Amino acid sequence: MSGIDARLGQLTPEQRELLRRRMKERARGSAQAVPQETYEGPPARLSLYFFPQARALAAPDYYDMMLRACEFADEQGFHAAWFPERHFVDFGGSHPNPSVLAAAAAVRTRRLGIRAGSVAAPLHHPVRIAEEWAVVDNLSGGRTGISFASGWHPDDFVLARTPYDERKDVLLRTADQVRRLWAGEAVEFPSTAGEPAKVLAQPRPVQPELPVWITAAGNPDTFVAAGTAGHGVMTALLGQTLNQLRENILRYREARRTAGHPGDGDVVVMTHAYVSDAPDLEERLRPALHAYLSSYRSQTGGGEEEVLLEAAFQDYLAGPSLLGGPDKARAVLARLAEAGADEVGCLIDFGLPAQDVLAGLPALAGLLPEAAGPASAARPAPTGPAAAVRPDPASDSGDRSA
Repeated sequence: MSGIDARLGQLTPEQRELLRRRMKERARGSAQAVPQETYEGPPARLSLYFFPQARALAAPDYYDMMLRACEFADEQGFHAAWFPERHFVDFGGSHPNPSVLAAAAAVRTRRLGIRAGSVAAPLHHPVRIAEEWAVVDNLSGGRTGISFASGWHPDDFVLARTPYDERKDVLLRTADQVRRLWAGEAVEFPSTAGEPAKVLAQPRPVQPELPVWITAAGNPDTFVAAGTAGHGVMTALLGQTLNQLRENILRYREARRTAGHPGDGDVVVMTHAYVSDAPDLEERLRPALHAYLSSYRSQTGGGEEEVLLEAAFQDYLAGPSLLGGPDKARAVLARLAEAGADEVGCLIDFGLPAQDVLAGLPALAGLLPEAAGPASAARPAPTGPAAAVRPDPASDSGDRSA
C-alpha cells in the first residue's frame, strides 16, 4: 500500500467526505477544465479506441459489442478502430493479441482503418508481426496500420525475446525490421538451426508501405525518437497534461524536420468518450469509471481508495475528455486539434454495459465533421502514416473484405 493510501486510511468518514467534496471542486475549477473558446483550424479525425476492463463484460458479450461498434463506425464515417495488446491483467485483458481482433473487424467493415494500438514490440519476433498484420491487410483490402510500444509491465516479459532493460531500443529496431519485411526486403535473423537466415515475409500485404506509429505515454524522449525515425505518434492524456501534450507534439514535429522527413507526421490522442446531456450522466458513469480506474491502479500496486478514485473521476469529467455533453466534447476536440492532434481515438469501452456503449455511439458520431459520411471525412488528406490507412472509397469493389 502506498503512503497516500495509508494516510487516507487514517481519515474519519467525515474527513473523507470533506476531502471528496474539495477534490470535486478542485477538478471542476482546475486548469485542466476546458475553456469554451473556438478553434478555427481543421478538425481532428475521430476513431474508436478499445481498451476494456476485462471483468466488466463476459468475453463473448464484449467481442460482440466491439464488432458491432466497428460496424457502426464504418457506416458513419469514423476514421479507424484501434486494438491494444495486454497480458495477464484485468486492465485491457480482453486484448491479448490485437491482430486476432483486427482480423475479425476487418471482415466486418469496408472502409474503417484497422490498427494496432499497440503491438508490444519486445514480446514478438518481427517476422511474426509482419506476417500476422499482412493477413489483416489482405482481409481489409489495405486498411491496416501498427503503433509499436516498448511494453512496460515486467510480467509481460515472460514472453519477451530480449532483456527488459533493452525494451526501448528493441522497439525502434523491431519497427524498422517490420517495415522492411513489409516492403518485401529479405531480412537476416539468427536461427537455432545454425547459420543466420534471410527471410521474406509472406503473405505479401496490399499496402506497399506499412503505416507506423510509436506509442508514447508522455515521455518527451519518445516523441523525439518517433519524429527522428519518421513515424507517427499514438499518445494519451493519462501521463501528461494538455499543455505538456502540446509541447511534446512540437518536439515531435521539430525532430521530424531536423531529420529531414517530409510533412508534419501524424499524432493520435486517445481520450475517454461518452457524449450525453443526460442530467444523471455523472451518476451513470461513476461506477464504471471507478472500477476502470481501480483496475488501472492495481497494475502498479495502487490501492482502491475511494477518495482517490473519485478525485480521478472528477478530473476526467472536468478535464479534456469526451465525457459530458456535446458542447463540452466539441470544445475538447477543438483544444486537442489546437494542441496538434491529427486524430482523436475515442475510448468507449471503459466498463459501461454493452447496450449503453452501443446506445452512446450516435451522439459520438454527431461530433464528426458535417461533411463526413460513410465514404469520407471533412478534413484535408492526412500526411505520413495516416495517408495509407484508408483506401479511396471510389475504388471500393463492394467486397466485404475491402
